[in-house]
Amino acid sequence: MDIRQSEIMNYQTKQSHMQKYSLTRAMSFFDVICLGINSVVGAGIFLLPGQLCCLAGSGALWVFPLCGVLCFAIALCFAEMGGMYDKTGGTYLYAKDAFGPFVGFLVGWMIWLSSIIGWASVASGFGLYLEYFLPVENAWLSKAIIAILITGLSAINYFGVKLGARTINFFTVGKLLSLLIFISVGFFFIHGNNLSSPPFNKGGQGRFLGGNFNAAAIMALYAYSGFEFVGVPAGEMKHPQRDIPRVLFFVLMIVTGLYVVIQIVATGTFPGLALSDKPLADSARYFIGTAGGVIMGAGALLSIGGINAGIALTGPRSLYALSADGFLPRIFSAIHPTHHTPYLAIIVNTSLTLVLSLTGSFKYLVAASVMVSILQYIPTCLAVIVLRRYRPERERSYRIPGGYTIPILALVICGWLICHVEPKVAAATAIAIVVSLPFYFKGR
Repeated sequence: MDIRQSEIMNYQTKQSHMQKYSLTRAMSFFDVICLGINSVVGAGIFLLPGQLCCLAGSGALWVFPLCGVLCFAIALCFAEMGGMYDKTGGTYLYAKDAFGPFVGFLVGWMIWLSSIIGWASVASGFGLYLEYFLPVENAWLSKAIIAILITGLSAINYFGVKLGARTINFFTVGKLLSLLIFISVGFFFIHGNNLSSPPFNKGGQGRFLGGNFNAAAIMALYAYSGFEFVGVPAGEMKHPQRDIPRVLFFVLMIVTGLYVVIQIVATGTFPGLALSDKPLADSARYFIGTAGGVIMGAGALLSIGGINAGIALTGPRSLYALSADGFLPRIFSAIHPTHHTPYLAIIVNTSLTLVLSLTGSFKYLVAASVMVSILQYIPTCLAVIVLRRYRPERERSYRIPGGYTIPILALVICGWLICHVEPKVAAATAIAIVVSLPFYFKGR
């Protein structure tokens, strides 16, 4: 009897220890909405409109509507899967549940890499816009500020998820305000002849659905990527199964409308859009004056800073999930006894992102980020089909209408996207997968 009581007491002690050092459910519905908007609206819309015009010419106006439709089909699959789970991990959990630990590990590994590459790319974009306010001879200073940004946001998330969420909320409101100013003022300066026959593409190529339109669509997807991270910190949300599907619907609809209007305003107001690497700031300066450029430059820094804050929160959670399940060293899933955050995972992500952001080019990081995002989309779309067929009893807060039509369409879209990824990016991704295999088999 005494032995039995001792076992019970030991069990209760372990449970109390686990509860004490577990993640805290502190994120409200508003926090999740801000996380969703912030995860999608970032560097892309401030940096890509000019490049889209250069690639697609007059077809650039159709790039964002097309990408919005494509991404919405994929986001519906994430909505159904997100309505089934309340633990941290996102796509990693979906793949592991549907296809087993090996596929789950590969997906989790790619999610983790995506968070690092994505963070490095938006940090590099922050540097590009920061140079708008810095003299050319002091451009080196942008590198130092990028390092301060990354380490500062990591420190905020180190001290608690709620503090990290509030930081995201601040950046989200700031970025939306600057974009609304750009739209509301710019509408009065649109010239119809720029929209009907924009003189952007220097070579005269890139007609609608021709030339480099496909390349423009792939690049534009960078401006949409990020919604897949909404479900990653589910273990720190108050009501993840209810909130994740709702947030995904809201975010994709709002973002698509916002992007389409911004591209129209930028195209209709600024004849030299295709030659600009800071298109919204240069456009605003063209139709408002110096003040317009400053406003959009500051808005871009807020926006890109916000996406940095979002990845600073979600990225380490992917490493935490892999570590907690034993695929990577257990030490990376350690929870801070006071702040209840995966503090060692935060330190690792910060270090790797710093190295990559200070050495990689923005354009290459964008392409790599899109590729690893696609590799998250495919298993999630497949998981919808597999879990419906083999585990129909699983409770879902949302179910995609139309049977398997939407998941199959989403898979076709993913296949089309992969066919247009640059070979060197695909090769680098394959190498990253091969590098991950020793970690998996060692953990088994």
